[in-house]
Amino acid sequence: MMEMIKNDLRIYKKNTRKSEEAFKKSKKLHVNGVHHNIRFFEPYPFVTKSSKEKFLTDLDGNKYVDYWMGHWSLILGHSSKNVLNSTKKQLNNGWMHGTVSKNAIELSEKISKAVPIAEKIRYASTGTEATMYATRLARTATKRKTIAKIDGGWHGYTTDLLKTVNWPFQKSESSGLTDEKHIISLPYNDLENSIRILKAKSNDLAAVIIE
Repeated sequence: MMEMIKNDLRIYKKNTRKSEEAFKKSKKLHVNGVHHNIRFFEPYPFVTKSSKEKFLTDLDGNKYVDYWMGHWSLILGHSSKNVLNSTKKQLNNGWMHGTVSKNAIELSEKISKAVPIAEKIRYASTGTEATMYATRLARTATKRKTIAKIDGGWHGYTTDLLKTVNWPFQKSESSGLTDEKHIISLPYNDLENSIRILKAKSNDLAAVIIE
């Protein structure tokens, strides 16, 4: 098995020499060479220059089928014609008004019809912001402090929710985090113990957050 892995690594390094050189530059400029820890892997990540439909193309011209699609955000694929055309059309009308936007109202109407339980909508730039606001809102509405999450669950870089992200390893994601006394973790796929933990904290439970 190890010999197979070594052979695969030799092939990878042979076919991604431009990526290797580019990543050396990236490591000098960026923390660990990446802008999200999950994008790093040994011996180095390939560096992309373009994307189209289901493919990523790296600096060496290698094509990869992308099963991740921009952190799962590009459900229509890379460089979708409909998205490109709509984006170009909107650019002619500006892209950051800093005001109440007609487009935002129209989009929210569609979301409300598709998800009737969403009584009110507030947009955020990142998932980190969205989960941060959600936990604040839950604590305000319930006047409780405890938030429950699932082992291994990822909810962005908000300080509150970086507990047991790298499950089953318990080491903190960063030494810069404060204590997590108001965050409890539920065992993945273990309903009985999850219910037991939730019942024990029911008097102070503000919300359960899941991916």
